Amino acid sequence: MKNTVDPRFIGGPYSSAGTDEPPWYRSRRFSIFIIVFLISATAGLAYNYSRPAIYRSSATLLTSAMTAIDRESGEPDVQHVAIQRQFLLGHELVAETLSRLKTSATDKSLLRLTTADIQNLLQVEPVAETNLVEIQAEGSDPKFLPVLINTWIDVYLGARSEEVKQLTSDTTRIIEDELEGLAGKVESARAELEAYRKKHDISSTGREENEALARLKGLTDSLNKASEDEVKARSKVAAVRFAISRGKTVVPDDEKGSLVELELRSQDLREKLAQLDKKFTREYINLHPEFKFIPEQISELETAIKRKRRDGGNVVLADAEVTYAAAQQTVREIRGQLDEHKHLASAFTTKFARHDALQADLESLEKLYRETQDRLVQVSAGRKEKYPQVTVISRAHEPRDPVRPDYGRDALIAIVSSLLLGLFSVWIFEYLTRKKEEQQPPVAIFGIHNYPSAGADLVNYSQATLSPPDHKTTNALASPSHANRELSSHQLRILLNAANLKGKQLISLLLSGLSIDEAAFLQPDRIDLGTATLTVAGRAPRTISMSNSLKSLLEQSGGYPAWNPDDPGLRIDLSAALVCAAVDSGLPDPEGITAETIRHSYIAYLVRQGLRLSDLEQIAGYLEPSVISSYSAYSPPQQGRQLCEIELLHPALMNGA
Repeated sequence: MKNTVDPRFIGGPYSSAGTDEPPWYRSRRFSIFIIVFLISATAGLAYNYSRPAIYRSSATLLTSAMTAIDRESGEPDVQHVAIQRQFLLGHELVAETLSRLKTSATDKSLLRLTTADIQNLLQVEPVAETNLVEIQAEGSDPKFLPVLINTWIDVYLGARSEEVKQLTSDTTRIIEDELEGLAGKVESARAELEAYRKKHDISSTGREENEALARLKGLTDSLNKASEDEVKARSKVAAVRFAISRGKTVVPDDEKGSLVELELRSQDLREKLAQLDKKFTREYINLHPEFKFIPEQISELETAIKRKRRDGGNVVLADAEVTYAAAQQTVREIRGQLDEHKHLASAFTTKFARHDALQADLESLEKLYRETQDRLVQVSAGRKEKYPQVTVISRAHEPRDPVRPDYGRDALIAIVSSLLLGLFSVWIFEYLTRKKEEQQPPVAIFGIHNYPSAGADLVNYSQATLSPPDHKTTNALASPSHANRELSSHQLRILLNAANLKGKQLISLLLSGLSIDEAAFLQPDRIDLGTATLTVAGRAPRTISMSNSLKSLLEQSGGYPAWNPDDPGLRIDLSAALVCAAVDSGLPDPEGITAETIRHSYIAYLVRQGLRLSDLEQIAGYLEPSVISSYSAYSPPQQGRQLCEIELLHPALMNGA
């Protein structure tokens, strides 16, 4: 929040309300601005509206056949689109277009047109990733442009139709010649294939169906079967021999029944003899006329069984060996026949491979012949001479608005540029005149020098800091020597933090616009904590708003300063408090930090914001004219600002003491 002066207390004998400054519209800055602005704006607008309006008319062509509604669109043919673009821009097409325009022209100005003029007006731009091309014409005559484009399209369609017709005729003749040549080649290939078949006895196109290869296949199958039989016979011989060696019964199938019968009879007699042994002794059995022949019969049966088994095994082994020998002989004979026939089969295979090559050549020629026939049918049935591969998607029409220039936008640019140029001219003028004033040597007014350079941090003072000034300098900056040093906001905060309550109150009053004498003689009844204002009496009476930090400091001492205004040595005491605070703060050159230095820092802060020098006394009290003049070096180049536009609260007091 800005620390502002109560407007009820602004005025008095030093107010600027009665100055003789001219009004703003008669100032030198405004005159320079308005002259430069009017000249620049007039020139820019005159140039802008002197340019002719350019119109554009366009049409769109599809340079290939339209896709049927039930089919998907194919890939765009970029090469075809590029060819048609060059064809459209060709000299012959432009010349024919110009000829038609002159033939049907009602305006005599068209008779003066040349092909170069037409080519400068026309443009052809392909639409990306499509077979579309956009035909454009730009010019200042909006009625002529669509006539030019539509005539150009008609000429192109006619030329394209003739071109397609000629190409169709040439293509048909070429295809017919190809068919005639292919027909002769097909017949020749067929005759050669047939003669080769008869010569080498190739009865079928199937490889395995011919006699040589069929015989070879039969012998191979027979050899495989005979080899299998040989393996089986060899396995049977080995099995018979193994069974005989193990004592197993091996007999022919037709003797198995009689052998089984003998074994059953022998088994019955053994069982009967066993039962007799249980009832009678062997001597009784041998003497009994009915039983004594049983052991003899058993012996005879066992002899017969052994003989039958031996004879049967020999018979079975002999049969197996005979079968095995026959299988071996069969394999040898078939293998011999196969070896003899392989030479014939190999020769036939070579001949049949040649036959396959001839047949493949014939099929290729026949396929090519059929494809050529299909091409001829398509070219003949399509009748492309009546349906050229160009479709007009949209024809040109008369444009309503120009495409360039944009008069409104360019007029706005001209006005804004003129405005900026006028402001820049004012700034240049002020800069040059300010430089001239700053280069003037310092002058002395009433014995006080005006130094253009202010703000140096370290200056050696020639006067004693503790010597009390006379009464004439209590409300004025007596000498510019104290103004050569300006304390920054950071340095002032450090100084405030290092001071005691008395020093903090004094520094805050100095940073509010009071002089050290005004602060020293500030009576308690001049302090209003409720409205946070200070009433300063004396030669320059005024009311000043207190900052929050100053109000807080005064509240700490009961709402009045922490010193006795009636003390005769008060000024020396306050100056000593400042010296102590400067030494304790650790700032460089503490002897140069005086009440005048602090007050000068506050006045310079106000002037740098652009405060009018005539309003300075409303904050700082009465100042000598020479002192006020010396602060002109701190004023920015722009026009002075009023008191209500200035931030009166010093940054060092914003965060509190």
